[in-house]
Amino acid sequence: MRTRGVPDYPDPDRTGQLPKADARSLGVSSSQLRVAEQACQHLLPNAGVAINADSVQQCMEAANCPQALVHQVLDEERSFARCMRSQGVPNWPDPSVDPQGRPVFGISISKLGFDPYSPQVWAKGNACSHLMPGLPGLPAAVSP
Repeated sequence: MRTRGVPDYPDPDRTGQLPKADARSLGVSSSQLRVAEQACQHLLPNAGVAINADSVQQCMEAANCPQALVHQVLDEERSFARCMRSQGVPNWPDPSVDPQGRPVFGISISKLGFDPYSPQVWAKGNACSHLMPGLPGLPAAVSP
């Protein structure tokens, strides 16, 4: 970004997240920032697909899920699943991709042997929620 005309572009934070900065705060024009972002997008992990509530919601509602987003969500959901199992929910499933190409937890109550919506399980989910910072709740396909 700096070599593309945005000399004051900040480094990512300690978690690797890019800063939310606008052209004005960076001392460049909007067009300069846009050109630099387009030129550098290929250097971002997952080709610059940002995992956030809006992108995940669009993916889940419209079944419009870019592969990079699906892979990124699945990575976060796998970490969440490992955490849930370590928190005492041994049957918590790994995520999968549904027929529409959306990343989900295929939760089958009969296979789990417990109610995934019980207060006890939700409390454990809250303990693991830091592993899915861009996701608004649990994308889940629930069956009896």
